[in-house]
Amino acid sequence: MTISLHILLPYLTLAALIVSLFIIRAQNVLKIFLALQICLVYFWGFINPIGVLCIVLFWGLCECHLRYPTTRASIHFFSVMLIVLVALLFANHLMPGFNNPKVINGIHLTPDSSAYSMYLNFDKTSAAVILFLASGLVLKNTTALSLNTLFKTLGIAVLAIFTLMILALTIGYIHFDPKFPDIFWLWAVNNLLFVCFAEEVLFRGVIQSILIKIALKRNWPVFIPILVSALLFGTILLGHAYGGLAYISLATLAGVFYGYAYYLTGRLEAAILVHFSVNLTHLLLFTYPVSAVFY
Repeated sequence: MTISLHILLPYLTLAALIVSLFIIRAQNVLKIFLALQICLVYFWGFINPIGVLCIVLFWGLCECHLRYPTTRASIHFFSVMLIVLVALLFANHLMPGFNNPKVINGIHLTPDSSAYSMYLNFDKTSAAVILFLASGLVLKNTTALSLNTLFKTLGIAVLAIFTLMILALTIGYIHFDPKFPDIFWLWAVNNLLFVCFAEEVLFRGVIQSILIKIALKRNWPVFIPILVSALLFGTILLGHAYGGLAYISLATLAGVFYGYAYYLTGRLEAAILVHFSVNLTHLLLFTYPVSAVFY
Protein backbone atom coordinates (compact mmCIF):
# COMPACT_ATOMS: atom_id res chain seq x y z
CA MET A 1 0.00 0.00 0.00
CA THR A 2 1.46 3.37 -1.07
CA ILE A 3 1.14 6.54 1.00
CA SER A 4 2.47 9.91 -0.10
CA LEU A 5 5.57 11.31 1.59
CA HIS A 6 3.51 14.34 2.61
CA ILE A 7 1.45 12.10 4.90
CA LEU A 8 4.11 9.57 5.84
CA LEU A 9 6.99 11.78 7.00
CA PRO A 10 5.43 13.49 10.05
CA TYR A 11 4.07 10.16 11.28
CA LEU A 12 7.40 8.39 10.87
CA THR A 13 8.96 11.07 13.07
CA LEU A 14 6.07 10.66 15.54
CA ALA A 15 6.73 6.91 15.62
CA ALA A 16 10.43 7.60 16.26
CA LEU A 17 9.48 9.94 19.12
CA ILE A 18 7.35 7.26 20.78
CA VAL A 19 10.11 4.66 20.49
CA SER A 20 12.56 7.16 21.99
CA LEU A 21 10.33 7.50 25.08
CA PHE A 22 11.39 4.00 26.08
CA ILE A 23 15.07 4.53 25.29
CA ILE A 24 15.94 8.13 26.21
CA ARG A 25 15.34 9.11 29.84
CA ALA A 26 16.34 12.77 29.56
CA GLN A 27 12.96 14.50 29.79
CA ASN A 28 14.20 17.85 28.48
CA VAL A 29 15.51 16.18 25.32
CA LEU A 30 12.20 14.39 24.81
CA LYS A 31 10.28 17.63 25.32
CA ILE A 32 12.39 19.29 22.62
CA PHE A 33 11.62 16.37 20.30
CA LEU A 34 7.90 16.75 21.04
CA ALA A 35 7.99 20.51 20.37
CA LEU A 36 9.75 19.89 17.05
CA GLN A 37 7.17 17.23 16.21
CA ILE A 38 4.32 19.68 16.80
CA CYS A 39 6.05 22.22 14.55
CA LEU A 40 6.53 19.61 11.82
CA VAL A 41 2.88 18.51 11.89
CA TYR A 42 1.79 22.15 11.82
CA PHE A 43 4.08 22.86 8.86
CA TRP A 44 2.67 19.80 7.08
CA GLY A 45 -0.88 21.05 7.58
CA PHE A 46 -2.30 18.34 9.86
CA ILE A 47 -2.87 20.77 12.71
CA ASN A 48 -3.95 24.42 12.60
CA PRO A 49 -3.26 27.23 15.11
CA ILE A 50 -6.27 26.25 17.22
CA GLY A 51 -4.96 22.70 17.46
CA VAL A 52 -1.50 23.96 18.43
CA LEU A 53 -3.10 26.10 21.14
CA CYS A 54 -5.04 23.08 22.47
CA ILE A 55 -1.86 20.99 22.62
CA VAL A 56 0.16 23.76 24.28
CA LEU A 57 -2.55 24.45 26.88
CA PHE A 58 -2.87 20.76 27.71
CA TRP A 59 0.91 20.47 27.97
CA GLY A 60 0.98 23.50 30.25
CA LEU A 61 -1.80 22.07 32.41
CA CYS A 62 0.08 18.79 32.86
CA GLU A 63 3.37 20.57 33.60
CA CYS A 64 1.74 22.85 36.19
CA HIS A 65 0.15 19.87 37.91
CA LEU A 66 3.54 18.15 38.07
CA ARG A 67 5.75 21.11 38.97
CA TYR A 68 3.47 22.88 41.44
CA PRO A 69 1.77 20.18 43.52
CA THR A 70 -0.83 21.40 45.96
CA THR A 71 -1.51 20.11 49.46
CA ARG A 72 -5.21 20.91 49.12
CA ALA A 73 -6.99 17.68 48.22
CA SER A 74 -9.89 19.39 46.47
CA ILE A 75 -7.64 21.38 44.12
CA HIS A 76 -5.49 18.32 43.41
CA PHE A 77 -8.57 16.25 42.61
CA PHE A 78 -9.96 18.93 40.31
CA SER A 79 -6.63 19.21 38.50
CA VAL A 80 -6.40 15.46 37.97
CA MET A 81 -10.00 15.22 36.75
CA LEU A 82 -9.45 18.11 34.34
CA ILE A 83 -6.34 16.47 32.88
CA VAL A 84 -8.14 13.14 32.45
CA LEU A 85 -11.20 14.83 30.89
CA VAL A 86 -9.13 16.80 28.37
CA ALA A 87 -7.09 13.68 27.56
CA LEU A 88 -10.33 11.80 26.85
CA LEU A 89 -11.42 14.61 24.53
CA PHE A 90 -8.16 14.25 22.62
CA ALA A 91 -8.56 10.46 22.56
CA ASN A 92 -12.06 10.74 21.10
CA HIS A 93 -10.93 13.35 18.52
CA LEU A 94 -13.20 16.01 20.02
CA MET A 95 -10.56 18.73 20.31
CA PRO A 96 -10.66 21.25 17.46
CA GLY A 97 -7.82 22.11 15.10
CA PHE A 98 -6.68 18.69 13.91
CA ASN A 99 -6.81 17.16 10.45
CA ASN A 100 -5.91 13.51 10.96
CA PRO A 101 -5.39 11.93 7.52
CA LYS A 102 -7.50 8.92 6.57
CA VAL A 103 -5.05 6.44 5.03
CA ILE A 104 -7.46 3.51 4.67
CA ASN A 105 -10.98 4.27 3.51
CA GLY A 106 -13.74 1.69 3.85
CA ILE A 107 -11.99 -1.40 2.49
CA HIS A 108 -13.06 -5.00 3.07
CA LEU A 109 -10.08 -7.12 4.09
CA THR A 110 -12.06 -10.26 3.24
CA PRO A 111 -15.47 -10.76 1.60
CA ASP A 112 -17.18 -11.51 4.92
CA SER A 113 -15.74 -8.59 6.89
CA SER A 114 -17.26 -5.18 7.51
CA ALA A 115 -15.67 -2.10 5.97
CA TYR A 116 -12.48 -0.89 7.66
CA SER A 117 -11.06 2.63 7.74
CA MET A 118 -7.94 3.91 9.50
CA TYR A 119 -6.67 7.36 10.43
CA LEU A 120 -3.22 8.43 11.54
CA ASN A 121 -4.14 10.32 14.68
CA PHE A 122 -1.86 13.06 15.88
CA ASP A 123 -4.28 14.48 18.48
CA LYS A 124 -4.73 11.30 20.51
CA THR A 125 -1.07 10.26 20.23
CA SER A 126 0.49 13.62 21.05
CA ALA A 127 -1.72 13.95 24.13
CA ALA A 128 -0.51 10.51 25.24
CA VAL A 129 3.11 11.56 24.79
CA ILE A 130 2.48 14.62 26.98
CA LEU A 131 0.84 12.42 29.63
CA PHE A 132 3.72 9.96 29.44
CA LEU A 133 6.23 12.74 30.13
CA ALA A 134 4.23 14.70 32.70
CA SER A 135 3.07 11.69 34.73
CA GLY A 136 6.61 10.46 35.26
CA LEU A 137 6.09 7.22 33.34
CA VAL A 138 9.26 8.03 31.40
CA LEU A 139 11.26 7.74 34.63
CA LYS A 140 9.81 4.41 35.74
CA ASN A 141 11.44 1.04 35.10
CA THR A 142 14.46 2.32 33.22
CA THR A 143 15.92 -1.17 32.95
CA ALA A 144 15.16 -3.61 30.14
CA LEU A 145 12.26 -6.01 30.55
CA SER A 146 13.37 -9.03 32.56
CA LEU A 147 12.83 -12.58 31.37
CA ASN A 148 10.35 -13.10 34.22
CA THR A 149 8.35 -10.04 33.13
CA LEU A 150 8.34 -11.23 29.53
CA PHE A 151 7.03 -14.67 30.59
CA LYS A 152 4.28 -13.05 32.67
CA THR A 153 3.36 -10.80 29.76
CA LEU A 154 3.29 -13.74 27.36
CA GLY A 155 1.09 -15.77 29.71
CA ILE A 156 -1.44 -12.96 30.09
CA ALA A 157 -1.41 -12.34 26.32
CA VAL A 158 -2.15 -16.01 25.57
CA LEU A 159 -4.95 -16.10 28.15
CA ALA A 160 -6.41 -12.84 26.83
CA ILE A 161 -6.32 -14.00 23.21
CA PHE A 162 -7.89 -17.36 24.01
CA THR A 163 -10.66 -15.90 26.19
CA LEU A 164 -11.55 -12.95 23.95
CA MET A 165 -11.48 -14.84 20.66
CA ILE A 166 -13.54 -17.75 22.00
CA LEU A 167 -16.13 -15.32 23.36
CA ALA A 168 -16.19 -13.28 20.15
CA LEU A 169 -16.58 -16.48 18.08
CA THR A 170 -19.35 -17.72 20.35
CA ILE A 171 -21.49 -14.60 19.90
CA GLY A 172 -20.78 -14.45 16.16
CA TYR A 173 -18.86 -11.21 16.36
CA ILE A 174 -16.03 -12.73 14.31
CA HIS A 175 -15.22 -16.01 12.61
CA PHE A 176 -12.00 -17.78 11.69
CA ASP A 177 -10.59 -15.96 8.68
CA PRO A 178 -6.77 -16.24 8.35
CA LYS A 179 -5.02 -13.73 6.07
CA PHE A 180 -2.01 -11.49 5.62
CA PRO A 181 -3.49 -8.24 4.27
CA ASP A 182 -1.64 -5.73 2.13
CA ILE A 183 -2.13 -3.09 4.80
CA PHE A 184 -0.33 -5.16 7.44
CA TRP A 185 2.83 -3.09 7.98
CA LEU A 186 1.02 0.23 8.01
CA TRP A 187 -1.60 -1.21 10.34
CA ALA A 188 1.04 -2.74 12.64
CA VAL A 189 3.02 0.48 13.11
CA ASN A 190 -0.13 2.52 13.64
CA ASN A 191 -1.69 0.02 16.02
CA LEU A 192 1.38 -0.58 18.17
CA LEU A 193 2.89 2.90 18.35
CA PHE A 194 -0.18 5.11 18.06
CA VAL A 195 -3.27 3.13 19.15
CA CYS A 196 -1.97 0.74 21.83
CA PHE A 197 0.58 3.18 23.20
CA ALA A 198 -1.90 6.06 23.47
CA GLU A 199 -4.69 3.99 25.01
CA GLU A 200 -2.46 2.24 27.54
CA VAL A 201 -0.82 5.49 28.67
CA LEU A 202 -4.23 7.01 29.37
CA PHE A 203 -6.23 4.10 30.75
CA ARG A 204 -3.54 2.09 32.53
CA GLY A 205 -0.59 4.45 33.03
CA VAL A 206 -2.73 7.37 34.27
CA ILE A 207 -6.32 6.40 35.14
CA GLN A 208 -5.64 2.96 36.61
CA SER A 209 -2.60 4.24 38.52
CA ILE A 210 -4.68 7.05 40.08
CA LEU A 211 -7.46 4.62 41.02
CA ILE A 212 -5.01 2.14 42.54
CA LYS A 213 -3.56 4.86 44.78
CA ILE A 214 -7.10 5.68 45.94
CA ALA A 215 -7.89 1.99 46.49
CA LEU A 216 -4.76 1.43 48.57
CA LYS A 217 -5.57 4.40 50.81
CA ARG A 218 -9.08 3.10 51.40
CA ASN A 219 -8.12 -0.60 51.63
CA TRP A 220 -10.22 -1.51 48.61
CA PRO A 221 -9.47 -4.67 46.60
CA VAL A 222 -7.10 -3.97 43.72
CA PHE A 223 -9.47 -5.50 41.17
CA ILE A 224 -11.78 -2.49 41.60
CA PRO A 225 -9.45 0.08 39.94
CA ILE A 226 -8.53 -2.46 37.26
CA LEU A 227 -12.21 -3.06 36.49
CA VAL A 228 -13.16 0.63 36.59
CA SER A 229 -10.38 1.62 34.19
CA ALA A 230 -11.42 -1.28 31.93
CA LEU A 231 -15.05 -0.11 31.96
CA LEU A 232 -13.94 3.40 31.01
CA PHE A 233 -11.81 1.91 28.24
CA GLY A 234 -14.73 -0.09 26.88
CA THR A 235 -17.38 2.61 27.08
CA ILE A 236 -15.85 6.06 26.78
CA LEU A 237 -13.27 5.40 24.08
CA LEU A 238 -14.41 2.40 22.09
CA GLY A 239 -18.10 1.82 22.61
CA HIS A 240 -19.27 3.84 19.60
CA ALA A 241 -17.79 1.52 16.96
CA TYR A 242 -18.24 -1.90 15.44
CA GLY A 243 -21.09 -3.57 17.24
CA GLY A 244 -22.49 -1.63 20.18
CA LEU A 245 -22.91 -3.60 23.40
CA ALA A 246 -20.96 -6.61 22.15
CA TYR A 247 -17.98 -4.40 21.34
CA ILE A 248 -18.21 -2.59 24.67
CA SER A 249 -18.26 -5.93 26.53
CA LEU A 250 -15.32 -7.37 24.62
CA ALA A 251 -13.30 -4.15 24.95
CA THR A 252 -14.01 -3.98 28.69
CA LEU A 253 -12.92 -7.57 29.21
CA ALA A 254 -9.80 -6.89 27.14
CA GLY A 255 -9.12 -3.86 29.36
CA VAL A 256 -9.15 -6.12 32.42
CA PHE A 257 -6.36 -8.22 30.90
CA TYR A 258 -4.35 -5.13 29.93
CA GLY A 259 -4.82 -3.65 33.38
CA TYR A 260 -3.79 -6.87 35.09
CA ALA A 261 -0.64 -7.05 32.96
CA TYR A 262 0.28 -3.53 34.04
CA TYR A 263 -0.51 -4.23 37.71
CA LEU A 264 1.32 -7.56 37.82
CA THR A 265 4.50 -6.38 36.11
CA GLY A 266 4.51 -2.67 36.89
CA ARG A 267 5.53 -2.07 33.29
CA LEU A 268 3.44 -0.14 30.79
CA GLU A 269 5.25 -2.04 28.04
CA ALA A 270 3.54 -5.23 29.26
CA ALA A 271 0.07 -3.74 28.85
CA ILE A 272 0.99 -2.39 25.41
CA LEU A 273 2.34 -5.77 24.28
CA VAL A 274 -0.71 -7.70 25.51
CA HIS A 275 -2.98 -5.15 23.82
CA PHE A 276 -1.09 -5.38 20.54
CA SER A 277 -0.97 -9.20 20.69
CA VAL A 278 -4.77 -9.36 20.93
CA ASN A 279 -5.23 -6.90 18.06
CA LEU A 280 -2.62 -8.67 15.92
CA THR A 281 -4.24 -12.07 16.42
CA HIS A 282 -7.61 -10.58 15.54
CA LEU A 283 -6.26 -9.08 12.32
CA LEU A 284 -4.34 -12.12 11.09
CA LEU A 285 -6.61 -15.00 12.10
CA PHE A 286 -10.17 -13.68 12.37
CA THR A 287 -12.68 -11.44 10.62
CA TYR A 288 -11.45 -7.87 10.90
CA PRO A 289 -12.75 -5.62 12.25
CA VAL A 290 -16.00 -7.58 12.62
CA SER A 291 -18.18 -9.98 10.68
CA ALA A 292 -20.28 -8.16 8.12
CA VAL A 293 -23.31 -10.22 9.17
CA PHE A 294 -22.94 -9.19 12.82
CA TYR A 295 -22.28 -5.53 12.07
